[in-house]
Amino acid sequence: MSQNIDNGPVVKTETGAPTLEHRKADRAGQIALGSALLVLIVSGVAALAGLGAVALTAAGLCVALVVIGLLLHYEGERQRQRPDSARPRYGR
Repeated sequence: MSQNIDNGPVVKTETGAPTLEHRKADRAGQIALGSALLVLIVSGVAALAGLGAVALTAAGLCVALVVIGLLLHYEGERQRQRPDSARPRYGR
């Protein structure tokens, strides 16, 4: 008398496949975060070389790029989880 209970992942019917907006925002976020890492390395090298003004400027740019990258990443996630408007809704 065993019951077959499937505890696997549940797919929401509202969430469809990744859209073009999701992929574009995700890719732009990855580029911004990669650029932030590159600018952080430049900032570290400048700080070790004794160029304080360059290091502080690069650190400020790094913070700005991290914020932009995270905003784009979460915008992509919002686009991915948005209900598809092409599907018929129940109750209309």
